Amino acid sequence: MALLLAWHAPVLAQAFRPIDDPEKFAADVVQTIANGAPNDAARMITETVGQPALLSQAQSALQIFNGKEFDFSKKVIDNEIAGALREIIHYSYVDKLGFIYFRFNFKMTSKGWVLANFTFKSESKELLPKDFPG
Repeated sequence: MALLLAWHAPVLAQAFRPIDDPEKFAADVVQTIANGAPNDAARMITETVGQPALLSQAQSALQIFNGKEFDFSKKVIDNEIAGALREIIHYSYVDKLGFIYFRFNFKMTSKGWVLANFTFKSESKELLPKDFPG
């Protein structure tokens, strides 16, 4: 299971909504999903990137969490590079789904942090999914 929301850089540069606090934003998205509101989380993500056309795709992908109980959830990586790039990964154990990782990649602009990528994946054998650099 994986979701990758891809958007084109030129559109992103014109339509993003800057994020003051990436850590809070990432935690709020994961908590919203855990609280049983994946559609609200999808809206948060697509509004932040200024891509309302991706809303139905994001809502469809996040529906896997409907009716599932989050047994445990915690931020496990918060890697900021020179105040310009930041990766935040939350790990959750979700009943009937398993080990889920939510990755948020942020990039700095003159107007603030921009959500450049959001994805989630399951992984049971490794500490992190192989393509999550951490």
